[in-house]
Amino acid sequence: MPCISLTRSDGDSKMTQKFLAATLLLFLYGCATTSNNTLAEGTNKAEKKISMSIGREIGNFKITNSQVTEAPTGYNGMQYTVKTEDGATFKCEILEPSGLGKVATWGMASGADAMCTDFTKGSSNVGKTNNANCNALLRAAGKC
Repeated sequence: MPCISLTRSDGDSKMTQKFLAATLLLFLYGCATTSNNTLAEGTNKAEKKISMSIGREIGNFKITNSQVTEAPTGYNGMQYTVKTEDGATFKCEILEPSGLGKVATWGMASGADAMCTDFTKGSSNVGKTNNANCNALLRAAGKC
């Protein structure tokens, strides 16, 4: 009785290696997109979220600074310093899903609204989160 070989031919092995290499490259590409997608694509979206959060129309405030902040795995965090035409200053943080976050959730992850804190000197609301983003936990902590 002839023996049946249970090993793959050399051609099948090379095909498997190519498939695994392509899969690895796609995964690494997804991880690479988690780095910094700052102002280029995000400013318009950030302005809309900040506008809703601070209660001012787009054009009545200016983003004066932005920087990457720590964020949970699967998200990119950005912090924006915002100055309004009437002299108020806010620091706003926005979390957006990273490439890894989108892959891990099959594209279903969504970004959060801007969480803005008043930093206006002399304001009675310094250190408080604006009411648009206030929830029961923040109210209980006296942060609204």
